[in-house]
Amino acid sequence: MANTRFSIRGADRTQILRRQVHAARIAASVARMQQQRNLDRQRAQLAQPMEFQNIFDVPNQTNNDQPNEQGGPEDDEERDEDCVWVDLIEDQPDEIDLAIASARERHRQQARDFNWAVLIHQLHATYMKLKTITQNWAGANAYDSFASCSPTCTREYPRVVDLVDIRGQQRQTIRFCACTPDGVRLLQHGYLAGSPVKPQTAFSLPLLIFHNHLWNNCNIGTLPFTTALTSWLEPRSQRLCVRKGKHARQMRKPFTAAVDLFRQLEEKTTKVIFSSLQLTEQQTLACTSCPSCFGPPPANPLDYPEITRNRLIVCLDGNFQHRHQTNSSRNYERLRTPRVFLKQSTVDKVAQEIRAKEAEGMTPEQTDRCTESHKAADDKRNESTWKGCDDTGLMGCCCRHDAVVYLANIFKSGEKRHFPMAIIQALLSAVEPTRPIGILYDIGCSLDKYIDRRGLIPNDRSRVKFGTSVFHAYAHNWLCQLDYHPRFNQGWGLSDGEGLERMWSYLSSLVSPLRYATRNHRLGAIAHRLKHHNHRGIQQLPHWLRKKFSQAVGRCQENQTTLAQLLAKANPHNQGGGNFTISFFKSQWASQRSFQQDHTVEEETRRAQLISFYKREATVELLRERLRSPEIYLEDPEEVRQLMDSILEQSDLLQQEAEELAGSNAIETGDPEEQKLRLLLWDAKAALFVEAVHINAERQPLNNSHTMGSRLGTRGKEKIIKGLQARRAAGKKLIDAFNDQYQKFTTKYPDVQLSDASDHPLTYDEFSTWPMDHRFWNDGLYYHSTEPWSVDPDVRTGINCVLILRRTQEEFELIAQELARAVGWATSHYRVIEEKIRNIRSRINLIQANESIEPDYLDAIVLGDLGRVPKLKLINDELELQLKLHGQLLLDWSDNVTWLWNRCQPHNNRAAMSDWISLVTQITNNSQPHSNQPTPLATVDDDLEEAGLDDVEDGEDVEDQLISDAEADRQTRIPNDEGSTS
Repeated sequence: MANTRFSIRGADRTQILRRQVHAARIAASVARMQQQRNLDRQRAQLAQPMEFQNIFDVPNQTNNDQPNEQGGPEDDEERDEDCVWVDLIEDQPDEIDLAIASARERHRQQARDFNWAVLIHQLHATYMKLKTITQNWAGANAYDSFASCSPTCTREYPRVVDLVDIRGQQRQTIRFCACTPDGVRLLQHGYLAGSPVKPQTAFSLPLLIFHNHLWNNCNIGTLPFTTALTSWLEPRSQRLCVRKGKHARQMRKPFTAAVDLFRQLEEKTTKVIFSSLQLTEQQTLACTSCPSCFGPPPANPLDYPEITRNRLIVCLDGNFQHRHQTNSSRNYERLRTPRVFLKQSTVDKVAQEIRAKEAEGMTPEQTDRCTESHKAADDKRNESTWKGCDDTGLMGCCCRHDAVVYLANIFKSGEKRHFPMAIIQALLSAVEPTRPIGILYDIGCSLDKYIDRRGLIPNDRSRVKFGTSVFHAYAHNWLCQLDYHPRFNQGWGLSDGEGLERMWSYLSSLVSPLRYATRNHRLGAIAHRLKHHNHRGIQQLPHWLRKKFSQAVGRCQENQTTLAQLLAKANPHNQGGGNFTISFFKSQWASQRSFQQDHTVEEETRRAQLISFYKREATVELLRERLRSPEIYLEDPEEVRQLMDSILEQSDLLQQEAEELAGSNAIETGDPEEQKLRLLLWDAKAALFVEAVHINAERQPLNNSHTMGSRLGTRGKEKIIKGLQARRAAGKKLIDAFNDQYQKFTTKYPDVQLSDASDHPLTYDEFSTWPMDHRFWNDGLYYHSTEPWSVDPDVRTGINCVLILRRTQEEFELIAQELARAVGWATSHYRVIEEKIRNIRSRINLIQANESIEPDYLDAIVLGDLGRVPKLKLINDELELQLKLHGQLLLDWSDNVTWLWNRCQPHNNRAAMSDWISLVTQITNNSQPHSNQPTPLATVDDDLEEAGLDDVEDGEDVEDQLISDAEADRQTRIPNDEGSTS
């Protein structure tokens, strides 16, 4: 249970006076209580048997009948001790005191929540009204006063309030009245209150809007912002001093409250829009998450292959950096769950369903190697991480366009299965009932098997397919990769499943401050930042699709060139002669899959045991060589004895292990020495593979900055490149070990052809540039196969080209459907808003003609205490603003949509472009300036300015190659052990 901070205060003046008046009665009551306590103590003593002992055994030295009559220092000390009359020991609160303090704190928090709820209820309608009048406080009347009062109001009272704006701050007297809440009156002046009752501080809407944009795009905290704001405003206006002081006020807490209030008003306005448009959950996701994934399906589904037709691809991942400290919680504060988060009741319901399935006595869960390879999936490895935390992390879901779909708050646990299952069930209920869904998850293989074993989601199981994210796939064994790697299986295109890794990086600046914020502020801040993330993604969506399309074209051309060169080569594995063919590469891939799927997990386990056995055997042999060396006579006899005991102990263990391995069923055939060297070589290669995964993971943010347009900045690039340089020494050591093991094998067996012959000897510069799907990373060594796919690098390269070309074709098909969905959403959503505006205007006329008309769903929308007609007018104004913003979005999309549509749409759907063109033309004509508006000025030549500023560099976004060269040069200047430069 979370700790709640509260203080136990002493008596106030009223209680003191009451106690003085009733002193006699209180004293009598206390005396009775003390008397009763003494009687109870006496009864307890009498109930115990007396202990008899010889009184001469322990003489009582304190009962002296001849005291010191003269007195001395001891008597003075005793008198001093007896005269102590001040009790310095603080009274410890008892259960009653704690209960009273807890009830008082609960009441205070509930009252605070109630006051904020009342204020927001009264504030929302005024906020929407003034937002329209002032053009979101950007018009010429943004600083005008719209204060109004009821004609029957007779009570007005002035109060001093500190008003803070982006242009100045002042302590001003505001006239409040009984008919208008104080927060509403301040909003009528253009300010949001910093507290719900009798606010002492208020902040202007332009300032809050500016801070909102700054906070979304920069890593800035409230304290540095308010400190900088105070330093900026004081010379331009006046200092707002503390009460009875001369130093400036600290604005952090009231500004935080105003920011939270602003965000809640924006969220409530969004809910009003969606409620008025009567959007389904899928339509809501299209507006807030990704139109390409949740827009209406294309009108020509049969033009696409079944494997990619109407397919939705998302990824799942957990994050345990976004923790929350228990001591920062408030027990009695009601938790507000933002829309992007699943409600806790939904997660709990799924957890109960899973427990019920587990209680049905099905097959017990087996240990999964892939799950064990991921630390986040094992709660035992994380308990120390979230010690002292209530919210221990986040479980997220995003689409393949990096847009967040759903989040689940993890409460006092690890990455339990009910978190991804809750998100999956929410996703299944939101999309079309027959739509296939592909889910990329770090441990997707484990979750897939678990769902089958427990019989979860039986009605939707056939349309859900799992895979592993690209980089995490290499933490899985080869057999698992054959079934779950997105590059080896159909339907995934070029999806990497790493969107959530990029999102966690985007949210990393919030980890530290939100760890000690309140739970509501933590969830609200994460949701607000992700709202901006998704909004920016929707704005750039056609540009994103165009980039992905261009990258797919480039990769396709690259692999076609490589494949053409291979097809021109003679096939040495074809007895009838001829060159390599695509069908031959496909048959070799099928042969490789069939061969490797025949190997069992037990066989893998045995080979891993053999590798461990061989390595320990080599270690024991080194110890024996040390024992045989002449230097052993210079060692301490005790150390030599310990060395001999260790050799004997390890030799006995190796002998026992050898007997166990020899007695197993899976006995290897062929030369045992060749098997040993082959497995040790494969182990060295596996260590290289782990290093390659680390190098590619380090470099991935750098690649994303080139392909996805995500800005890293000089500091971010420098950090990544330094990390890559730091791995160089360890990588070289592993490469030397691999080359040495390879040389041992080829020296012993020169006639045996290995699959990695073309890449030997291996160098770090070449190794560090290889992608994870390079031909070098195969398990031909491991399985001791002599098939062409195992020993011929040209065959492996051909197989890789065929797979990539197939995934590239799937990528084109997915992009085509995603573009059609995005365009369909853009046009349909514009038409929906237009139609709703016409309906609302018509209904306003009907109500004005007949006020007794039956209410509909619009009347159920809560907007303060507004009547039916004012409420409809307010909703109509907000929808008109949304229509204008959506029209501007379509104009921003137009160029990229037109470019893509002409390149990746089937001929049967190209006619749908006419609707898009007509709508864009309509919006363009409506946005033309009227005759009474000023003529726009001519554009500036920014290219000319850029040409003159080529030599100006502030260092914020330096090219990564420049940083890499500088870091490499620095490494070469570091002195080595001999004192020279390396």
